[in-house]
Amino acid sequence: MSNGPGPGSVRYGAEAGFFANEAENFKATLNTKDAEDFEDSSFDLVRRELFSLQTQQQATKNLMNMKRLQRFLDGMAALQQVLTELEFQEVDSIMACIWGPMRFFLKTTNINERAFDDILDVYYRLGLNIPRFTDYMHVFQSSRNGIMCLVNTYKDVLKFHSTAYKLFSLRSQLWAKLHRATWRDLNPTFDHISSTLELHTKCIQDHGSFMQQRMDSGFDDLWRNDPIHNRDNEFRVYEKAYKESQGDFREREKERKTQQRTKIITWIAASTRNDILHKSFQRKRSGCPENGEWLWHQHDEVSNWMREDIPGESTIWINGPRGMGKTILSSHVIDRLGKFAKEGPEVPSNTQVCYFYFQEDDSENCNYLGVLRGILHQLVSSAEVPSDGVAPEQNIANNNLAILPLCEDKITTSGGSTLTNPDVATSLIEVFFENTSRQYVVIDGLEECKTTEITQTINFFTKTVAACEELNQGQLRVMFMSQSNKDIRKCMEKNGLSPNSGEVELDAKENAEDIRRYVRSKLTSADGDKFNLFEREKQDIEDKIAFMSEGLFLYGHLAVENLLEQPTKARLLEKVKPGMLPKGIKDLYTELLGTLKDRLTEKETWDLGKQLLGWLICAHRPLKLHEMDAILSFDPDREVVDFDLNKLRTDVTDLLGSLVQVLPGDNIRLIHSTAKKYLAETDDFDANSVQCDLATRCLRYLSLRCFVANDYDEGERQEHIIQGFFSFQDYAMSQWYRHIISVLENCRSVFDTNTSRFQSPTATSFQVALEKFVSSHDKDLKPFPEPDVSSELDHTYIDTFKDLHSIYPLLLRLWNHIYLHQKESTEERNRVGIARLDDTLKSHRGVIEKEFKPDSKTVNNDTMEDYYGPNLFKCSRTLCKFFHHGFNNKKDRDSHQNRHDRPYPCPLEERCGFAPVGFSSNKDRQRHVRNYHPDLSEAPSAFLQMSRRVESAKFKCSICDKSFTRNINLKGHERSHFGERPYACSHCGKAFARLNDCRRHERIHTRNRQ
Repeated sequence: MSNGPGPGSVRYGAEAGFFANEAENFKATLNTKDAEDFEDSSFDLVRRELFSLQTQQQATKNLMNMKRLQRFLDGMAALQQVLTELEFQEVDSIMACIWGPMRFFLKTTNINERAFDDILDVYYRLGLNIPRFTDYMHVFQSSRNGIMCLVNTYKDVLKFHSTAYKLFSLRSQLWAKLHRATWRDLNPTFDHISSTLELHTKCIQDHGSFMQQRMDSGFDDLWRNDPIHNRDNEFRVYEKAYKESQGDFREREKERKTQQRTKIITWIAASTRNDILHKSFQRKRSGCPENGEWLWHQHDEVSNWMREDIPGESTIWINGPRGMGKTILSSHVIDRLGKFAKEGPEVPSNTQVCYFYFQEDDSENCNYLGVLRGILHQLVSSAEVPSDGVAPEQNIANNNLAILPLCEDKITTSGGSTLTNPDVATSLIEVFFENTSRQYVVIDGLEECKTTEITQTINFFTKTVAACEELNQGQLRVMFMSQSNKDIRKCMEKNGLSPNSGEVELDAKENAEDIRRYVRSKLTSADGDKFNLFEREKQDIEDKIAFMSEGLFLYGHLAVENLLEQPTKARLLEKVKPGMLPKGIKDLYTELLGTLKDRLTEKETWDLGKQLLGWLICAHRPLKLHEMDAILSFDPDREVVDFDLNKLRTDVTDLLGSLVQVLPGDNIRLIHSTAKKYLAETDDFDANSVQCDLATRCLRYLSLRCFVANDYDEGERQEHIIQGFFSFQDYAMSQWYRHIISVLENCRSVFDTNTSRFQSPTATSFQVALEKFVSSHDKDLKPFPEPDVSSELDHTYIDTFKDLHSIYPLLLRLWNHIYLHQKESTEERNRVGIARLDDTLKSHRGVIEKEFKPDSKTVNNDTMEDYYGPNLFKCSRTLCKFFHHGFNNKKDRDSHQNRHDRPYPCPLEERCGFAPVGFSSNKDRQRHVRNYHPDLSEAPSAFLQMSRRVESAKFKCSICDKSFTRNINLKGHERSHFGERPYACSHCGKAFARLNDCRRHERIHTRNRQ
């Protein structure tokens, strides 16, 4: 046997340093209290506390098989003995990183039976792959390679401790909410650590076997020089395998977490408009970056809210008049907070900023669920997946990644293809907020919502701030920016916001310098330079617009835009002569229309511009550019859709000027939420006639041969697809009935009984469309109730048409169908409601999906994307946003559709061979989990256990002598003596002494979700 150098800290200086470095890295992740407590931990202390826990469990007859810890304890005790015998320095401190976390986890999880069992289980799994290191002392005394195997073993155990500590160092109620989903999500990590421990053990055992053979042979020198038995080569193979295992795991985890985040974002289904709007506001501010800074310079309440560690108020409400530019101010606050978070030092480095802009014309998202989706989307999107070469537990600037497993779990348990339950959304948002050190939320435009949505939004965020204040003052900060109307003020005051507490009332005059700077920047831009204005002319324009605006930034913006659209310098200067600037926002819109009319010199072009603006004002959901082209391309008289001839071949902003803006994704919007109201009131528009026109177009379109003919063949369908015939079907199929309702409620005046008025083109066209539609779909329209059956039909508006004999019977027939359809189940209301249309929609879409791609050529150089948009795979449910928004691939659409049809998937989803597409009810899903995945079930097994024979004697408490007829009741009672509550609600973290009490409580959450 070789007599190598004796053991000692000099012999193993570098290796000892590796242990110390790993220990220091681990300690750096601990809070101060735990770091001190861990430092005093030892194997003996662990054994004493384990004995105490076991005694306590025995007293309550609730033993948890703690023998599962034995292999791990033996292995770690042997590691400590090896390091001591090798005379390593600071062994107690190194091993404290093993014993300290063990004590912490067992003590922390003892109040939660499931968590305690999970900890024991992982220690058991790890212990199976840890040898008794003292059996290989000869390896460690003679081989640096053997010592490195010990280092790697120690490092991997600390990796588990670090992972578990992140969870169990949270507040008890918070980790109880996260535990079940998180632990399941960590299974790949535990499997990886177990496999690498096995790798280290095998290397140690191979070294030990080789050295034993060498000692037994008696030819030490011969073995040492034999290259076949060169252990360094094999150690390099081991090192490479370990490194590759680490790298492969990091890549797998990165991919898995990225997919998990994408899955959750898809389920949340938040509109992309929020981000698009913010970027558009940033562009608007770019010319005057200092604009808006007066908000925090002049208002201490805002400055304190943004910067102070403990603000005066964690919820503030900033209000000001309409048109002042509050939304731009909000965007500036958002960006300034984001800058603080990135650069510091005003706020903690892991500070997060979320925001939401309410917009009146976005009916899908201008509500309570919309803001919850928007905030939750940002929180999930900001969850940072570790970059290449970085371990999953490192380099995370915020804690959001840790909440993703809970989000994924909610997808499984809540049902539905998308997030539709506000209670589910709020429960997740609350966890995100609890798990961050500083969170800002900015909500702009409350006045755009209905009263009920305003109330719910204010109530949730103010109450959540109050709850966070009890944990850490200033942890969550919310800013509302809005007008001050009666409903908002009433709700704010109810939640404690008033001029003396959290309210900041803006004076429009504070905006004066911002307006001046903005006007100046526009006049000196490329658009302004073309007029060759002298400095005194620029100053004069700046002064007059600033004066006339009275602090309303919207006025300044529209006024200067109107001036820059003038054809000549003379016309521009004419517009700013004394008395020429409009006196208010309404007059300014009229002026902008006048400028547009002057620019569109041909009557046909002006009529086209008015038509497009009218559709934007009256459409029942925001239109996309290809849908506007579709309406233009549809000729009701010729019954054709001709994109080739009628598609807009010019930029819509060139045609409509500054009144519209095109956002990414071909979304067209009016310049401001006030535009719809004021434009509709001008003499150039008759909103009721436009509503009738859109209703007419929908009815005529859905009466085309391609939707009603029995002999319509595939050849015609193929030809119609490439001509763009079906580009309007998404809108018409889902909105036709809403336009009919608008006609009934608002447009009676269009059908005045005056004969000449009634014979107007609008009324006549509507009558023709109505006759055609009812005739084409007569057999699919719902019949009137039998004469002797009481009808619930609402006659409030339909009876105002009773004197119009030419259309009343048909309109009544159609209203009866719409009314009855809207009274049906959600499943039915998600259909078009007319069987033939449902069938043809499915057929047309099927061919488009199967045979075409967005870049497929249509007519001339046009593509399918020009006619149908980029997403050709659509959801079949008319009330779902993806009915018109769609997906760019079949897999995503089918996955989305399956969640509609079978909204409760198995927790293992595609990995489960018994139920790959989910269940129609949560009850069916729970039964499946109990039967096939009992380890994932929260409920007892579906298979009955053999009944135990129970003694007839009463079960008596050993503490107070109270008796019980059932042993389980006795256990619950005895826990109350010790103050134990081992059963924690998986939703809110509330703990119970009895399992049945916990399950009964959890059913409350389940009922709320359903």
